[in-house]
Amino acid sequence: MDGPNAFGDLTATPRVVAVRYGTLAATRSAFFLRHEDYGEPDGPQSLDYYLWVVGEGAGALVVDTGFDPEVAARRGRTCLCPPREALARLGVDPGAVSRVLLTHLHYDHVGNLDAFPDAELLVPERELDFWTGPMAARGQFARHVEPAEIERVAEARRQGRVRTIGGRTAVADGVTAIEVGGHSPGQHVVLVETGGRPVALASDAVHLYEELERDRPFSIVVDVATMYRAYDLLHALAGERGAVVVPGHDPDVMTRFPRLSGAAEDLAVRIA
Repeated sequence: MDGPNAFGDLTATPRVVAVRYGTLAATRSAFFLRHEDYGEPDGPQSLDYYLWVVGEGAGALVVDTGFDPEVAARRGRTCLCPPREALARLGVDPGAVSRVLLTHLHYDHVGNLDAFPDAELLVPERELDFWTGPMAARGQFARHVEPAEIERVAEARRQGRVRTIGGRTAVADGVTAIEVGGHSPGQHVVLVETGGRPVALASDAVHLYEELERDRPFSIVVDVATMYRAYDLLHALAGERGAVVVPGHDPDVMTRFPRLSGAAEDLAVRIA
């Protein structure tokens, strides 16, 4: 893997923002693995869709690129604000972004890549190998990705715009991508040093706060034991480093952190 600072610098204390652009209303049994084992009645549970921005303006690091609104409509998801528009309202022009970090390659994290024509894509090597390999066609895996989107990443790699990452990789000053697996073969979390408490963007290593709080794996999982180990890592980051852990899909993210002001007030919160 590349050494520290191989991907350039952000400001010493970068702004970290969560951007909510979509939602899904479903049930608890749809989201928690073998929910019936808990002996609890089923009930409603919503899931929100986020992408994250570290830094500001053209120098920002965009973490994941959300779902394509047409893909979301076909899959029954509600798009609250197209990700391209959400970024524009945040003051980020995708065409000027130089780096995009993809935590994994599920459809709701790699849509809209064509909006970032000049960006270098930081892609988990294990993810790219898996989703371009034969196992990706099996039914329990294939439904979580869009073949055209995987091909877009593969084409970017052929063009020399992809830099693969794995293990622990310093992707910018104070920003480290950590491979955890579990939910997807090469799932990463992103640890951001902020000058105060670090921020751990869990992405889909943890979808909902309840996964960590009650040790309940999510229903979409490649390896349950590895998912549990990802929980252990995030608990350690919170306990030993005082990190603020931000789940990838919990609606409560919008209430636990302060809203931004201005054009993005209704869709973004500031984590740090």
